[in-house]
Amino acid sequence: SGINAEYGDIKQVKHFISQLGISKVELEDAEVKQILESLVFDGFAVRIHTLGEGGKRQTFYRAIKHQPLTSGISRVPCGVCPLISQCTPGGLVSPQTCKYMKEWLEF
Repeated sequence: SGINAEYGDIKQVKHFISQLGISKVELEDAEVKQILESLVFDGFAVRIHTLGEGGKRQTFYRAIKHQPLTSGISRVPCGVCPLISQCTPGGLVSPQTCKYMKEWLEF
């Protein structure tokens, strides 16, 4: 069941993941929901709610095919660097010696 081929509920997405062999382990419904909610939060999917039989709320998800808009600051390498807490100007880890920062500035 479901709204149409573009939308799927958690069980449908779980079945799709299983068929494609994306995950090497069987995922629980709660794990699939967590993944889907992360995708919604990150702008890669949308969530809709409908009323099903007996007025029960149903949730469906759909992938978004475009890249979400991001601000320039979120593209700075520092935002995802695991050494950010150790990074200081003139330090062993610093913006001046960071190869990722250099590549980013050259782009």
